[in-house]
This record gives sequence, C-alpha cells and structure tokens, in this order.
Amino acid sequence: MSGRFLRAFGPVLLLGAALLAGCRRPAEAPGGRFVYSLQAEPTTLNFVAGSDLSSVLVERLVSDFLVDHDSSLAVVPRLAESWDFSDAGRTLTFHLREGVRFHDGVPLTSADVVFTYERIIDPKSKALGRLDGFLPVEHVAAPDPRTVVVTYREPYAPALRAWEVPILPAHRYRDADFEAAPENRAPVGAGPFRFVAWDAGRRIVLRRNDDYWGGRPSLDEFVFQFQPSLDTALMSLLSGDVDYAKLTPAAYATRREDRAFLSRYRVLTFTPLFFYYIAWRGDGSNPFFADPAVRRALGLALDRQGYVRSVLHGLGAPISSPFAQLLPAAETTMAAARFDPDEAARLLNAAGWKVERRGGLRTRGGRPFQFTLLVFAGSEDHVQFAQVAQDALARLGVEMRVERLDWPALYARLKSGAFEAALSGFNPTPDPDSLYGMLHSSQVGGQNYAAYRDPEVDRWLDAGRRTPDSPARLALYRRVEERTATTQPYACLFAPTVIGAINARFERAQTSPQGILGHVPGALSIRLAGDAGVPPTVAPGRTGEGSRGAGAGGG
Repeated sequence: MSGRFLRAFGPVLLLGAALLAGCRRPAEAPGGRFVYSLQAEPTTLNFVAGSDLSSVLVERLVSDFLVDHDSSLAVVPRLAESWDFSDAGRTLTFHLREGVRFHDGVPLTSADVVFTYERIIDPKSKALGRLDGFLPVEHVAAPDPRTVVVTYREPYAPALRAWEVPILPAHRYRDADFEAAPENRAPVGAGPFRFVAWDAGRRIVLRRNDDYWGGRPSLDEFVFQFQPSLDTALMSLLSGDVDYAKLTPAAYATRREDRAFLSRYRVLTFTPLFFYYIAWRGDGSNPFFADPAVRRALGLALDRQGYVRSVLHGLGAPISSPFAQLLPAAETTMAAARFDPDEAARLLNAAGWKVERRGGLRTRGGRPFQFTLLVFAGSEDHVQFAQVAQDALARLGVEMRVERLDWPALYARLKSGAFEAALSGFNPTPDPDSLYGMLHSSQVGGQNYAAYRDPEVDRWLDAGRRTPDSPARLALYRRVEERTATTQPYACLFAPTVIGAINARFERAQTSPQGILGHVPGALSIRLAGDAGVPPTVAPGRTGEGSRGAGAGGG
C-alpha cells in the first residue's frame, strides 16, 4: 500500500513551484473562458443514445429539457413552463415556453418533443440508458406547437423525472441516418451554450448562446478538457490550463491546510447520488456467478470500510445496497456492509469451490476459480479498489485478473455482456424507480449489466411504478432491497465524497449531489469574480403552475 501512496503523492509534491509561480493564461474578455477537466471523453454527442456521464455533462450545456432539477434535486420547469395531470394520473400535459429557438434559429415546438420520444423508443437508436422511463408511455401527441400530451397505460409515479431528457431538433435528424448523423459529433441544441468544436482526444469547445431563453450566460466559452489522470488534471489546474478539477483524497490531504493553495483555489466538496459496484455476470456465460451464494461470498470478502478509511482518508461511505441513498435510512432493516472472510470461505466451500492445498486456488470439478474484472483505466477509484480486491480475494483462494480499458471500450463490453465481472458506477435519480434499468429483467441488454432475472423483483418494480408515493410504495422497494441483498447481482461498494477545486478567478459555482454542472443553474451561475454582469436567473414557470405541476407528479 505504501508504494501506491508514494505514487499518488509524488506528482503532487512536485507541483509546488507551478502553484507558487501562479501561472495564468493571457488576458480574457470580460465573460471569461472556463475550462473543466473531464476524465473521460464522451462516447457520442447524440443526446438520446449517449447516457454516459461525460455525454450527459455536455448535453446539459448544449441542450435543454422539459423539466430539470435544482441543487436540492427538486423538479423545476425548463422548456415546459407548466404541466398538469389528469385522468387519475394517466395523462400528463406539458405547456411549452414561447419563443425558444434551437441554435440554428429554428423554433423548438411540441413536434420536437414527439420526435425525441420516438427516437428514444426506437430500438435502432440504442437509447438503452433512457428507455426504461418511457416504457409505461402509451402515446405522445402534439395537438398544437406549444402543447405536449403524454398518455400512460397506467399511472406512473416518476413520470416527471422521466422527461429530464434533452430535446432533439427534429429538422436536423428526420431525413438522416440517426446513428451516423453529423449532429452526433456537432450537436445543435436549445441550451445556454452552442457547440463549436470537438477535438478528438483533447477537448470540446462551447460558446455562449446569446439567444438563450433563460438569459445570456456570464461565461463566453466553456471547454471540456479530457484528462483521464487526476494527477494530470491537478497539474493543469496549478499551471492555469484548467479552472476546475477533481482532487484525489491523497492530493486533498496534502493541501487542505496549504494557505497558498487555498488562496488561489476554492475547494468544493459534495456527496453525490452515486455509488461504485461490481456487476457479476450471472447469465451462465461463465461458471462462477450464476450462483447467488458465490456472489454473496465474494461480496463478504471485500473490506469496504477499510478501503474508505485507509485509501480514501475517510472521504466516502461504504454502500451495502443500491437503494442505500434513496430510501429513508431511519426505516431500513438492512445491515451495514459486512466484511466477513470466514463466512465467505464457508459459502464457497458449500458451493463446491474448495481449496485442495494450502495457499492454492479454489477449484470445482477440476476448474480453478479464476476470473477477470474489467475496470476503467482512467479512474483512480477503479484501479485502487481493484488492487485491494485482488489481494483480498487471493487470500480467499480466488484469482481475480484485472483488465484496464478506456471508457468507450468498457462501455461497449458492459452493453454487450462480454465480461465475467466489471467495476462501474451508477448515478440514480432521487426516485428509487431509477434502479429499474439496473434490476429489471427487461433491461438485460441495457443497463442491467449483471443480466439479473428475478420474476418477483420484476413484479415489485412494476408495482412501484404504478403506486403513488406512499408507505405502500416504500414497502415495495424495501422488498426489492431485501431480495437483492440475498441474491447479490451486484456487490455495492462505496459512495465517494467528491472533492473539486475551482480557480478563485471564478465565483458563484454551486454544488449539489450531482456536482457543479448537474443541476439548475449549474454552469449558468459561474462567472468571473467581480464581473458586473448579472448571471441568468432560473426562469420559473407561470406563477403557481410549475410548482403545482411538480407536486402532482410526485417528484
């Protein structure tokens, strides 16, 4: 472990000169250029097909949604200035803002919303990350340019949050090959920033949209700089090449009381709605993980608490369930994440995986217990936890090889199911229905990377969608939580505390459980310190209508 800490601290300790030099870019225009360090390059800028975190961050600036959420994760109006429910919750009607235009000047209308819905449900679009929120929809109609009527087969509790999706310009895609359209590399949206360039492997450049319905952004340009290594990102922050970067726990530990650093950068911390997990591919494609007892055993062999304490410097929390951040903790019957290697060994012995000689591998029917874990090479959390898990499983008589992949390759393997085990992360919404894609059997081939199939879990998840927020709905998700604790399709690991540093030249950045960009106002609130301009406001709906609609939707 000490070698890994030296490798983590070494580059950081060499950067003092860069910090003290206070390197700055040439003088900028009043609005300023903000450079955000992004660990992974987007897989696509087709905002329906792309649901990886990097694509989502870009889409939030280039596109816009019917509804969104604020820093407290409450639903707020965006392109829809109001909405209402009728027919006992089966019909949701959105009323669109007047005067919204795409970046090419074409008005955004209800026809674009219908087109976006049609692309999401079209299998050819491969919109697997968004599809599950639209499965309950029976029909979407546009009776006039500013009205969208969504009819559900039955009441759907998280209906509003499902429409937190970017609206596509139908006129740009309608006669094009959706998968190969040029807009997938150079998108046209209706958001606060216009797309300028995508320099593959380096950066994406956006420029402010002076015609934005919500008001002109304070920043002139917003740049996403691709930097898989957080050490590289820190060097770029200190040299003035980027303005916001995430810090590793080790880097933060060395700088949390460094006055020179704190005078030049503001440290932002937040606990995200996010957790890491290992997906055990349980569809029988490998000889290990179709057995729930084996999956439980490997989960028990992982010391999550020790990892958070020693490697993350306490900046995080062990997670025992995918519902841990979504259901009331005071009412849970779930035990904390257990570390019990003796029980793990007992379960493996009972499943027939036994150690024949001291220090050897477990075998069953002559086959050794050897498998490969896929990880994202650009994430320090992935790589470090994989190393710790590898050591822990070796002591149990299990050999876990680690295959490091770039994000596009890892994402492709996850979607295809071509793996035995994979370490990844999940960003749920505040509604527990957001785990539908991860756990429902209909989503195998989508976000259900573990290929988990359980008819009872399917039934409870389906009922949760139909049931309004109530103790009855909570009880349904508690049943799912208890069943998945027994069957363990995923080993939930930990939720890290995220630490970022922003150049003190900028002010008004706000954090939420989804960072500084993943909410309203997000990038719209950031401006150069001392800029006399007034940042755009979060435009409300008509008086009373937006909040009334949000309440009716249960979001």
